Amino acid sequence: MKLKIFLIILSLILVIPVITSAQRWKRTRYEFVGGIGATSFFGDLGGANKDGTHFMGDLDIQSTRYHLLAGARYKVQEKMALKLNFIYGRLQGSDFNTNWESRQNRAVTFYSGIFEPSLQFEYSVLKERLGTRYTFRNLSRFKFTYVNTYVFLGFGGVLAYPKVNYISRSNKNQPFHHFNMVFPIGIGFKYAMNRRYSLGLEFGQRYTSTDYLDGHSDNFSKARDSYSFLTINVTYKLKTARSGLPKF
Repeated sequence: MKLKIFLIILSLILVIPVITSAQRWKRTRYEFVGGIGATSFFGDLGGANKDGTHFMGDLDIQSTRYHLLAGARYKVQEKMALKLNFIYGRLQGSDFNTNWESRQNRAVTFYSGIFEPSLQFEYSVLKERLGTRYTFRNLSRFKFTYVNTYVFLGFGGVLAYPKVNYISRSNKNQPFHHFNMVFPIGIGFKYAMNRRYSLGLEFGQRYTSTDYLDGHSDNFSKARDSYSFLTINVTYKLKTARSGLPKF
């Protein structure tokens, strides 16, 4: 009988810490996120010294602008989360920044402020580690497996009012909407500074439903416009109350 009681107590000692650790993520399911970073445009205007590709191969560093991000994250499961973004940024593209003849001859420049509300689903390939041993206080023990690495995709909208220096003959010049659909996809990294704050880096490519994000749709263009965000962000964790709501 005494042996049976001993085994039960031993089992509880071994199992309870594992259960407690597994449920620890539920204590901070809500997070606020703030960030700043670089914005790159991929469309008809501007780009690299070649025909447009609408991705990083068509990057024009001179036209890189900024964006500001405010958001909130909710952990659905330990490895899954939903993040709501509100992003304001600037876009620019200029044919004067490229040596590609067809683009130089067109000689059009645009700029625009954009506002993007979007929702993204995140899946952690490497889950977030909790506890002081995984923070900046113990960098001597740092391992890349301690970095929360996640991929994401989502949907939202983008509001833009492009200003073009003048209309080129290559422009289809059709009526277009200022608010269009946007589809984010990307990857992010997050590492804890302490129990409440984390420092992160996120790259997201934004595909849109319009070819007039720059106010110009070239007669030979077959692809829709896109843009990307490279964001440095800070995350603040909120405690979860017994009701399941955030505790301020």
